[in-house]
Amino acid sequence: MRKLFLIISVCLSLNCFSQIQYSSDNTEDYASIKNLSGPRIGITYVTSGELTRNLKKELGVNSQMVSQFGYQFEKQVMGDDQIAGLVEGILFVGGLEYGLFLPSLSGMFGARFSSGYEFAVGPNLSLSGATLVIGAGRTLDLGNLYIPINIAWVPSVGKERTVEHFKNGIRETDYEKYQTGHRFTLTVGFNFNKR
Repeated sequence: MRKLFLIISVCLSLNCFSQIQYSSDNTEDYASIKNLSGPRIGITYVTSGELTRNLKKELGVNSQMVSQFGYQFEKQVMGDDQIAGLVEGILFVGGLEYGLFLPSLSGMFGARFSSGYEFAVGPNLSLSGATLVIGAGRTLDLGNLYIPINIAWVPSVGKERTVEHFKNGIRETDYEKYQTGHRFTLTVGFNFNKR
C-alpha cells in the first residue's frame, strides 16, 4: 500500500509540475494568489500507542501533548484567482518544552480556494517513521496580515515486530502487532501581504 501511495504521489507531483505554463498573459492571475509561506506554531496531540509509550519510556515525556515550531514553504503549481493547486513543504521541530528535538517533515499536495479554505495530503517523515498526513484549514484575511489555521491528521499505523524470548532454555521467536497512535496537530501561522 505504501509503495502504491508513493508511486501515485510522485506521478501526481510530476504531472502538476509539467502543467506550469504561465505566459505573460496570465501573470496577473498568478500574482493574485496569496503565497502563505511563513512561520508556524502549533500543538500535537498523540493518542495512546507505541509513540506515546516510546516518548514516556525513552524520553521521559508523560504528556500526550507536544508543541510544534516550524516553517511552511509553498509553491503554486496551477490555478487562478479562484482556486490554486499547491505543493507545500512543512518542517516542524517538536518537544522543545521537554528539551527534546523531534523533527518532522511533510510534503503535501493540495488546493486553496478564494474563500480561504484549503486541503492537502502527502507523505510525512518523523522519528517514528514514514506515513501519510491529511490536512485542512482556513486562512483569515485581515488586510495586510494573513493568519492560516490548519489541522492535520497522521493516522495510526499497524506494524509488526519480532520478539525473541527463551522458554525452557529454547529461544523462540514471536511476532507482536502494535499501533503507532494517531497524531492530531493544530497550527497557526502569520504572513504579511507583500503586494
